[in-house]
Amino acid sequence: MRVTKNLALALALLLGCGSNTIAPPADSGSDAKPSGDASADAMGDAADAADAAPVVPRYAIDLSSTSVSGLSSGGFMAVQFHLAFSSIMKGAAVFAGGPYMCSQGSVTKALTTCAQGSPAPDVQACVAAANQNFQAGSIDDPAALATQKVFLFSGADDVVVAPAVVDALQSFYAAFVPSASIQYVNRRPATSHTWPTLDYGAPCDAVQSPYVGKCTYDGAGLALAQIYGTLAPRVAAPTGAIVPIPQGAFIADPGSHSLDDTAYAYVPASCSGGETCKVHVSFHGCLQGASLVGDAFYAHVGLNEWADANHVIVLYPQVMKSGTNPEGCWDFWGYDSPDFAKKTGPQMAMVRAMIDGLKK
Repeated sequence: MRVTKNLALALALLLGCGSNTIAPPADSGSDAKPSGDASADAMGDAADAADAAPVVPRYAIDLSSTSVSGLSSGGFMAVQFHLAFSSIMKGAAVFAGGPYMCSQGSVTKALTTCAQGSPAPDVQACVAAANQNFQAGSIDDPAALATQKVFLFSGADDVVVAPAVVDALQSFYAAFVPSASIQYVNRRPATSHTWPTLDYGAPCDAVQSPYVGKCTYDGAGLALAQIYGTLAPRVAAPTGAIVPIPQGAFIADPGSHSLDDTAYAYVPASCSGGETCKVHVSFHGCLQGASLVGDAFYAHVGLNEWADANHVIVLYPQVMKSGTNPEGCWDFWGYDSPDFAKKTGPQMAMVRAMIDGLKK
């Protein structure tokens, strides 16, 4: 079967065709860098420290104000997470993602239907899958989405996840969310497969590492405003801290699930000072984890500047390359588990446990 140029590109970015290595970008001047190993208890001898429970910071968190976002495979993961845990959600922002259970557990569908929109996603089947999984107790009741807000974004020049796939996502959400509560930035000109920012990243119309684009467009701010309503103005320079979170505290042997050792959380000073804060979870895309692009995603997509002014902790979970996942994508087709879109999916359950674990 002949593979088109666009399909080959989608294969490389979404599923990992080949083993090209993406070098981290040059130091952007930020002090926030991946910290490597998770913290260990300093008490006891070296052997005891190695086995000690990792240190997990805790904050006053309003779980009922949780929200989620993501790009590409992270966009698909955001949709899965939004549906699975809708009872604690305020809304979701999805950049270049598709409907719940789009792949139906098939790598072929992930590459064709969910990337190129050919054949088009079966929206009714996706809606039915969500309802069936709720009836089976595998996800929360999708009826909770009726009071939530959704932000969707597609670039006109996206050759990795076609705008038609995001169209299908809009139709999927319309089965659960009032149309007035869905904001769709549809086929933005001169925008490729990227998270759009005001002034950071690669050219906006390029498919280029770190897949954060200098688009003179505040995707983060528009997304959070859609979810939460009127916000305090963003700060020019966040004054909070980027805190490493040991993912192994929430799942045994994270590497066996293509999960990195460390996630990152941006914690505003108000939140570390004891104020009750919201949580926003943002999932990076393929080839976009910290092990590949450093702090490009968790420090520069623009979420932290808004979070700082609006008492929001931003959690950035991390996947990494592995034998079954050579480009570090989130599982939206079943490479790690057939339960990838359910509460019991290992990656899903780990992130949910991390939110709970951060709460005092």
